[in-house]
Amino acid sequence: MPEKKYCYRYVDRHDSEGRAVIELDQCVILRETEKTFWYCRDLPYMTLEKMQAYHSRSGNRNVKRCLKGASRSKYHLTREEALAAFTYRKAYQLSRIKLTVEKVSLCLAALSSAGHIQGLQVVDGEVLAYSRTVTSVPNSTIVGAKGPEAAQYSWGEW
Repeated sequence: MPEKKYCYRYVDRHDSEGRAVIELDQCVILRETEKTFWYCRDLPYMTLEKMQAYHSRSGNRNVKRCLKGASRSKYHLTREEALAAFTYRKAYQLSRIKLTVEKVSLCLAALSSAGHIQGLQVVDGEVLAYSRTVTSVPNSTIVGAKGPEAAQYSWGEW
């Protein structure tokens, strides 16, 4: 009987106390070709042959397809690939969050400098306090400043 082959993915969540937890998620590879593999959750008391027979019906939604070596694949063949994909994913999410924080801060700062809101405290591009005092309503588009995070992105035409 051939040994089961696994594919891996790291996922993040929080525990009951709010601490960040990174878990290793592993699935069994049911079938594999040169460019693709099909995987499903591990059923520990089943052999690979029994799992293949159990999941062999067409259109089975419990079996997923994954491309080998694709950077956007959910699962990877090795734990090292899965960890590299996880760190890339989290770094990308962090850069997008920084861009969103910068955009919100610059929008509020533009409204404040145009005199439409009062009570906004901005220090080094970071909004510290906002008291929701609206003095006037803008009747046109207000263009804010371009921040350092936004300058790293390409904003060209389609």
